[in-house]
Amino acid sequence: MNKKQFILGCALSILIIVAVISGTVKLLEPKHTEPAYSTDVSNEPSNNLAESTTEEPTTTNTFTIDLSFIGDCLCATDENTYYANCFNDVADEKKPKYFLSKVSNIFLNDDFTMADCENVYSDSKNLKVRDKGQYADPGMRAFWFKSAAKNAAILSAGGIDGVSISNNHINDYGEQGHSDTKAALYAANVKWGEEGSNIYFSKNGFNIAILCVSMYNSYAVDSIKELLTEASENSDYQIIYFHGGEEAIHVPESWKKQACHDLINAGADLIMGDHPHVLQPMEKYKGVTIIYSLGNFIFGGNRHPENRTIIYTHKLTITDGVLSNQSGKIIPCYVYTGDTNNWQPDIITNKAQKKKVIKFMKGKADLPY
Repeated sequence: MNKKQFILGCALSILIIVAVISGTVKLLEPKHTEPAYSTDVSNEPSNNLAESTTEEPTTTNTFTIDLSFIGDCLCATDENTYYANCFNDVADEKKPKYFLSKVSNIFLNDDFTMADCENVYSDSKNLKVRDKGQYADPGMRAFWFKSAAKNAAILSAGGIDGVSISNNHINDYGEQGHSDTKAALYAANVKWGEEGSNIYFSKNGFNIAILCVSMYNSYAVDSIKELLTEASENSDYQIIYFHGGEEAIHVPESWKKQACHDLINAGADLIMGDHPHVLQPMEKYKGVTIIYSLGNFIFGGNRHPENRTIIYTHKLTITDGVLSNQSGKIIPCYVYTGDTNNWQPDIITNKAQKKKVIKFMKGKADLPY
């Protein structure tokens, strides 16, 4: 061994001794004799498996959808009727938010408010009234309802998001009036629906279809079923909002009840009706809520309509993308306040009057007042 090799060997020995003393290098230890944990869980006792595995905490995504429904919103004056402070005159004087100001806090704070638009909105100067058979029967009293296109903003200003135009007045002024109404609603940011054109609303990926249809007799049921089947392919929850039945009666006809039952059997999740211009009771059939008539809400037709109506609110609870619960609430309202129609629906605060409306809606009274 030469001098250089001797010096390198001594230096290496000194470094090993220092490393052992400082603990940076450990001397060889005996091999651990305990068995390692098996990766084959089938060979492990069940209690050991439970102690040795941890599961990620499960989380659920739950949210609600708040819906509101009202009946006929007839925001116009009849073609052949005029009197001081009629609807069209007041609409020219008041701002759009006037009409629903007493109830709009409900509509502006829900997720979707649905109503019926039972008049034409148009500024066209050449519109002519549609023949409703009044010329064949001189004794027949027909009505045509139209107001300025700007008045569609009454709906959106009050928080109404969608309307049905499937009713017996949308064609009062022919195809042009029908088309003008759609344009006015679009300009006011109000969705519209009719046969073949559903309203769709979505929240957090849960899709709702509102089928706006006319149902004046049981013959309409088959075509509505077809629309329901089509809508179910594009939505998670299907609502039927129909216009039909006899006017001015508080008891739904037997055919109308059967028709609604048939539609529930075909998959409808909720059914709302209007057209009678008065309230009709609600019913639950196979757990599904039906309101046969929501009555009038804003009603420009005359000075003294029957002065009881409701707002129906319906809450859906969605958990992990699936409907987990639903519940409804009746809010009794006046169609107008004061001695004559001021075109301002309002919530009933009198406890006795509220009870009468609720009792009627539950089928426990003949009239809501």
